[in-house]
Amino acid sequence: MTSSNVTRTSRLNKPKLTRAAGWIAVGFGVVHLVVSPLDKRDVWSDIFDQGPWRTISLDVTSKNLAYSEAFWVAPASFGMPVLLLGAFVLWTAKRGERVPAPFGWAMTAWGVVLVALLPVSPAWALLLVGVLLVLAARGPGARDAEDR
Repeated sequence: MTSSNVTRTSRLNKPKLTRAAGWIAVGFGVVHLVVSPLDKRDVWSDIFDQGPWRTISLDVTSKNLAYSEAFWVAPASFGMPVLLLGAFVLWTAKRGERVPAPFGWAMTAWGVVLVALLPVSPAWALLLVGVLLVLAARGPGARDAEDR
């Protein structure tokens, strides 16, 4: 790595980038798991009244479309995995370690696909998480710099 690259990457506050990525991911997960069901209160009320085994199905029909949509937007969404990723990222940052770059690249690629398919959506948050993780993973990390 050239000295100009070291200088450029060392100017980035990597722990702050990592923590920002973690909090954005946690926020995304919380919104999907907590706020999304609030938007479909009437549907969830029906699901609980009739029972989930009678309303939610993988065989989506016009009759159960609202129930399936409510299910896939909240508890079955990527909200929980993204929330867990965010918690992992925050835990890693607290320990002063870097998140491996492949996590950031995978999140970036996933975000690009989602944003390309649905530009007016919260997918931009996932793309941002990925980019922040990639930037934070560049160059020497907190522990690597101490070892020098």
